[in-house]
Amino acid sequence: MLTINKSGVNEMNRTVNYAAGFILVWIVGNFLILGRGMLIPFFIALLIWNLLNTTNNVIQKTPIIGAWLPGWLCKILSLLVVIMFVKILLDIITNNVNDVISASTRYQEHLMQIFNNIDKHYRLKVLTSFNGFLDNLNLQSVLVNIYGVFSTIASSAILIALYVAFLFVEQHFFKQKMSALFPKEQHRHLADSILAHILKDTQTYLGIKTLLSLIAAISSWIIMKSAGLDFAEFWALLIFFLNFIPNIGPILATAFPASLALIQFQNLFYFTIITSGIVIIQFIVGNVLEPRLLSKSLNLSPLVILFALALWGSIWGIVGMFLSVPITVIMLIVFAHFEKTRPIAIFLSQDGRVQKAYE
Repeated sequence: MLTINKSGVNEMNRTVNYAAGFILVWIVGNFLILGRGMLIPFFIALLIWNLLNTTNNVIQKTPIIGAWLPGWLCKILSLLVVIMFVKILLDIITNNVNDVISASTRYQEHLMQIFNNIDKHYRLKVLTSFNGFLDNLNLQSVLVNIYGVFSTIASSAILIALYVAFLFVEQHFFKQKMSALFPKEQHRHLADSILAHILKDTQTYLGIKTLLSLIAAISSWIIMKSAGLDFAEFWALLIFFLNFIPNIGPILATAFPASLALIQFQNLFYFTIITSGIVIIQFIVGNVLEPRLLSKSLNLSPLVILFALALWGSIWGIVGMFLSVPITVIMLIVFAHFEKTRPIAIFLSQDGRVQKAYE
């Protein structure tokens, strides 16, 4: 009788735990959707704060110079590097976006001429077949939507800057807060391990991904500028940001300038040069450099990355796609440090090898 009662109690506790888990997921999901206006700037601030710390670490580890520079000077230099980088991005956006949007009507006309020429030469009736598609296709609206993402981030610049500033202030008191929150040494060691692992992996991801995106953007800009493609700086900036989106990003980064090349020049010569050049760059960055530099540090399943891309994209839009990989990395690290959630971390990983706090 006692055994039956215990099994019944265990079953009831398991049911309660499952129900509590589903309710928690529902609450968190609604919070992410309803609080996106507050959470997106905060997560962007976290990434910038991580990027600043990564830059600071790189400066400190620079041979000869880094050993002689004091810590405060390294932080100032890292801040200046990031500010200069952000200023370049804002200048490219402000100087090119309006011109790109205003020129979109001309590109729309060129696109119609291309379809007309195909109809005349090959009698494929492309305009008839794609009549509904062309009615709905508006290049200007597409570019306005792209610009809307940049303007949304820019409109939150002050809030993001405040978050970054306070994160730098708070990071000096993290250890004191951890000691106060976890008086037991074992619990404090676990919390420190999780935070250190999160910071290390996200800084590695951000640093390497930023470097690779810069290489792809600058190399693509050289090709587009040499070929005479309109607004090469803007498309290079778009390539830089799109390379942060896994799997789909590099495809879009190639499709946008390639489509513009076909519409602008209306011949296959420049289209082939620009497209083949960007494809080669994306192949080298995505299939040669990135696997060697990031495969050992992230250990995320490609299927999980694709699912995270769709999930966070549906919750936070394009910004969620940019943040999908860092958020998934943080989830994997946290889940790996607890026995009950360790199976989830194994599922998220690529090879099933996840590191515990005490390993």
